[in-house]
Order: sequence, then C-alpha cells, then structure tokens
Amino acid sequence: MALKLEIISPQESVLSAEAKEVILPTKMGEVGLLNGHVPIITELELGLLKLINDRDEHVYVIKGGYAQVISDTISVLTDEALKSTDIDGAKLKSQRSALEKELQAIEKSSDEGSDNQTKRIVESLNFCHLQERLLDHRR
Repeated sequence: MALKLEIISPQESVLSAEAKEVILPTKMGEVGLLNGHVPIITELELGLLKLINDRDEHVYVIKGGYAQVISDTISVLTDEALKSTDIDGAKLKSQRSALEKELQAIEKSSDEGSDNQTKRIVESLNFCHLQERLLDHRR
C-alpha cells in the first residue's frame, strides 16, 4: 500500500500523488515517513521535501508550513512549494535581485512597522537561495 501525499499552498493544490516514502524538513530535522506511520502534526522548515518511489525521487522546495499524517495520508500545508525541475534560473535571479533591492530600501527607511515586511523578504530570499543551491547541484 502506498502513501498519499498532498501539498497545498494558498495559491493552488501543488501535488496529489502516491509515494513509497516521504521525507519532510521539520523543525526537529528530516523525518522519513513510510506506510503505517503513527499520526502526527509537525511544523515544517524551509527545506526539501522528497517523494520517493521504486523508480524515482521527486524533490520539492517548500517554504515551511505544517504537515499532518493520518493513516497513510500526508497533508502538507505550505506558503509556497516548487518542484526542483520547475526552477527557472533566469526568473529566480530576477526575483532575488528585486527582493534584495526591496530589503535595502526598507533598511534605509526608518519605518517602525517594517519588521514584518523585513522578515517576509528575508524568508523569500532564503527560499531563493535554497533554489539556487538545487540548481547548482543539478549542473
């Protein structure tokens, strides 16, 4: 019997697939899930989610979130998820550059309400850096 993995972001249902094993990037480290895993709810970190089958492995970059395991169904709720093979290097470079400029502009301003915005930009930059490391690894 296979695991059922669902990855959902606010924008879309990213994936609904079966897997032999799923590896999640949790706050406590990587957790591997197989059939019959005990029910859990865990907080996810920015990192790589791996879906493993007999013949292949698919890697997704996720931007944190939460995962719930009930029976053999794994539900992942994340702000953003992207399949590693769908990463566009040129688009990523442009996105990172725009985020860096936005962060510099905030740092130059004296707006007290910018802490949340700074945190959001830093998280997005970290997401970009993780994608860049995956691209470098693929080359």
